[in-house]
Amino acid sequence: MRITLVDLKGGTGKTTSAVYLACALSQTGRTLLIDMEAYGSALSWSEAAPDLPFTTIQMPVKDLHKRINDLATGYVHVVIDTPAIVRPIARTALLSAEHAVIPISPSLLDIDRLNETLGLIDEVEHVNDLATSILLTRVRRGTKSVKATREALTEMGLRVLETEIPLLESYAGAAGTRPTDLAEYSEALEEVRKVKA
Repeated sequence: MRITLVDLKGGTGKTTSAVYLACALSQTGRTLLIDMEAYGSALSWSEAAPDLPFTTIQMPVKDLHKRINDLATGYVHVVIDTPAIVRPIARTALLSAEHAVIPISPSLLDIDRLNETLGLIDEVEHVNDLATSILLTRVRRGTKSVKATREALTEMGLRVLETEIPLLESYAGAAGTRPTDLAEYSEALEEVRKVKA
């Protein structure tokens, strides 16, 4: 399985989601996490937590889709963490994956900024038919903003995973540690596995 975490808006939980999903995937096969951010958040996380159950490399390149098959040799799963704003890197990451997962916080600003990411996915779909899902992150359960966000995304015709990642200190402070409780991310992964392009 190859998953790209993408959202051209920053601060949506891409790196945290990438690390947790890589942990969950590593339970069913050797997993590679490709950090495409120039400043290397996921790589820094892996250096601080050398016992992570997957391999992490940093590769902020614009031609990952040409290299991915060689890089993925020997791995069952690949997770790709993309930076905000940098369209060429996000584009090659999308061309390298089977699944695009878009982490988004439940706010009107995040919904408003989503169109640029969706436009980029549309651009690559004629070359690479992606299964795309929205993952709600930093969720305060039971709030009006979560309900409104889910309704707005559904009205846009987007596939929103039922699983929500709550706004918890355990996620906010997880960087540099090996996640042990994969709870919501394991559930999200099971949903992603069922999504077809």
